[in-house]
Amino acid sequence: MKQQKIKSTFCLVILAFLFSLHSSAQQSKIHYLSNTITSFDQLISKFKNKIVYVDYWATWCSPCRQELRDVKTIKKFEDFAVKNDVVILYVCVDHDGNKWKSFIKENHLGGYHILTNLKLDTDTKSKFSFYENRRGILKKGFYIPRHLIVDQKGVVADSMAVGRGNPKLYAQLQNLIGKH
Repeated sequence: MKQQKIKSTFCLVILAFLFSLHSSAQQSKIHYLSNTITSFDQLISKFKNKIVYVDYWATWCSPCRQELRDVKTIKKFEDFAVKNDVVILYVCVDHDGNKWKSFIKENHLGGYHILTNLKLDTDTKSKFSFYENRRGILKKGFYIPRHLIVDQKGVVADSMAVGRGNPKLYAQLQNLIGKH
């Protein structure tokens, strides 16, 4: 009886250890960038000679949350990105850093993460907003979720890229990878 209790305790300790390794491996794929970055160009310069898939999102954005909770699609894209040396950069336009970090951890969003500040947000919107006719009125806007692709030279290859679940994204990235 005592020997069985020791075996059970040993198994629990081993399982706890393995779980902690798995959790730390998941967390190590999450990298937070300083929110002192003030421009899109400064942000992208951190990833020289890399293809960067940029995902603009917010915790208050229902379509963003839905897209980022699609575990199968997220995992498939993360695997593709790792295999092909593509950087995934999540830019959150929230103002609540606690909700932002909680969402990232809960959904195991591997990649680089930054919470925008006023200067970065203003710079991004000045570069990537577009005009749209809304009920007969021409309005300038920056809508999320929004995806961009930046090539190895730091040039925006697509400022209106498709989402992770779209086969066109993989073809577009493969084309950029092949040019390198």
